[in-house]
Amino acid sequence: MNNSRLNSILGSSLIACALSLGTLVSTQTAAAQSTNTVAEANIPFAFQAGSQQMPAGQYRIVRESSSLVLLSGPSHADDFILMHEATSLQVPSKGKIVFHRYGDKYFLSQIWTVGNPEGLESSKTRAEKDAMKETRLAKNDSAPSLVEVAVNAAPQR
Repeated sequence: MNNSRLNSILGSSLIACALSLGTLVSTQTAAAQSTNTVAEANIPFAFQAGSQQMPAGQYRIVRESSSLVLLSGPSHADDFILMHEATSLQVPSKGKIVFHRYGDKYFLSQIWTVGNPEGLESSKTRAEKDAMKETRLAKNDSAPSLVEVAVNAAPQR
């Protein structure tokens, strides 16, 4: 009786250990995949990303987690941006960054990588809502212009 009980406990312990190890390995793999450089882009105009005003220039886009993106730009213009996942019905044939433009003000809206229907989208900030309101009053038009900037796949390092 003791022997069968010991075998049962050992068997249960081995199963629990295997499941824990499997979970640990899959979590580490997912973490390694989610923290990577998505792309690089030359953005020819100043723009607002989150609450930060960013200058024109060459940017590296790094996805730090499922909702946190690091934009690294010229002159140490770095900013973390909170974004949420977005899905496209069509798989993008090219990587791009989409901006909303209101007059001469640009706001980061979306980031898409080539071949991936899962992109990133930012929520409208107070500044963007104010710019939208100003544009609507000035031009009697509430829709922003969409400006797309092509991105290059980042080199693997």
